[in-house]
Amino acid sequence: MKKFKILLPIFAFAFITLFLSCTNKKNEPSVAGGTSEETNALAGNGILPVIGRDGHSETAFAFNSPSNYIASLEYGRKFSVAVAFEISAWFKIDSLPQKSAMPHNLIGKFNDDSAALPSEFSLALLNGACGTEFPAFAFFLTDEHSAFACEQVVLSKKPVAPGLWTFVEAKWDGHYLTLYQDGVAVAKEERISAGLPYSILPVYLGKSQVSFAIDGLSLNTEAL
Repeated sequence: MKKFKILLPIFAFAFITLFLSCTNKKNEPSVAGGTSEETNALAGNGILPVIGRDGHSETAFAFNSPSNYIASLEYGRKFSVAVAFEISAWFKIDSLPQKSAMPHNLIGKFNDDSAALPSEFSLALLNGACGTEFPAFAFFLTDEHSAFACEQVVLSKKPVAPGLWTFVEAKWDGHYLTLYQDGVAVAKEERISAGLPYSILPVYLGKSQVSFAIDGLSLNTEAL
């Protein structure tokens, strides 16, 4: 079994260093065994560090419009044929979404060129979609050939508190998909599969109508 792990701010600061020059060259961190320049894996737009959940340090990154995102083909490939994964981060939702039939992606692997958003997974915020009556965290797990559908979602029943840091985690062990909010399991469903499908889709942070900040991102996969 091969294990891969991605951490923010390591993941995001490598991007910031290469594209926005927001950190010093001597502090450039490594990504998957090399710098972002070596892997040529990261791209994005309009991301700046902001004060994180400690209230003092700029450990978080803000996504204030659909044009703000970080994308990684490298880590998209590492989610291919994964037999298990854990995705977690602290989120501060600064603007709750209007009612919509579409999910608002926070972290996901999907084809950005399609209006139907064919995807493999998305940790998202819903408001109106899938019967939600208030903004709530949700996790979609599907495959590269399917659009987001409500039968593919595990949905939190706890409303999102705007302006407050919330820890959200999604775990899949090949048998069960579980969604946690502030350390409490808020949804769990059976999702049996030998592994995620192979694809070259990138992992995206952002690209949604929600204004939010993210801190302490961790993406762990187990692959054949």
